[in-house]
Amino acid sequence: MSARVAATTPRGRPRDADRAGRRDALLETAMRQFLAHGYGGTTIEVVAAEARVAKRTVYTTVGDKADLFVAVVRRLGDRVVNAVAPDAGDPVSDLHAFGVRLVRLMLSDEAIGLHRLVTGEAAKFPDLAARHYANGPRRYIAVLAGLLAALPPERFAVRAGDHEALAEQLFTLLMGEPHRRRMFGIDPAPTEAAASAYVSAVLGLLLRPGRE
Repeated sequence: MSARVAATTPRGRPRDADRAGRRDALLETAMRQFLAHGYGGTTIEVVAAEARVAKRTVYTTVGDKADLFVAVVRRLGDRVVNAVAPDAGDPVSDLHAFGVRLVRLMLSDEAIGLHRLVTGEAAKFPDLAARHYANGPRRYIAVLAGLLAALPPERFAVRAGDHEALAEQLFTLLMGEPHRRRMFGIDPAPTEAAASAYVSAVLGLLLRPGRE
């Protein structure tokens, strides 16, 4: 009996990985469709056909079109949120590292395209806009609040009693004019070095220099 268990147990793991891989591929396909055709011009039927899955699979795996769009937004954000971990054992370094990942994500072609899309559709689909905000900006602000809370009080150059409020202000600063210029198609997506320098400048407005 133990031999049977040993023989069958490993088989479940690849299936789980396969399901995750198929879902990821589906969301990648959906993102391309949304960016190319907008929210109104994208259909579950076309996404399913492009992903080479049954229409029912889209509904059972993700949900309806609004669920699909929100899942695309959340998947994009996972690149930075799931990477949050002590990078150098120093709270300031951790905040800086997350800021760089966040700026590069929010100013990427994909994120800018989705932002333009949801901005144009917000009046017609207010619930979609609210869900986009909850799974995008609000999610990142919550991470920033946690990283700010980990800093010793003496590192702040501004009053920092409410980390949530400060995180909102920091998020606004991190986006700022670079995000506006990207929305207007004026600037290209920033390089790692450019994003790092920009984040350092922004944090310099909020934090005192350390002893390191």
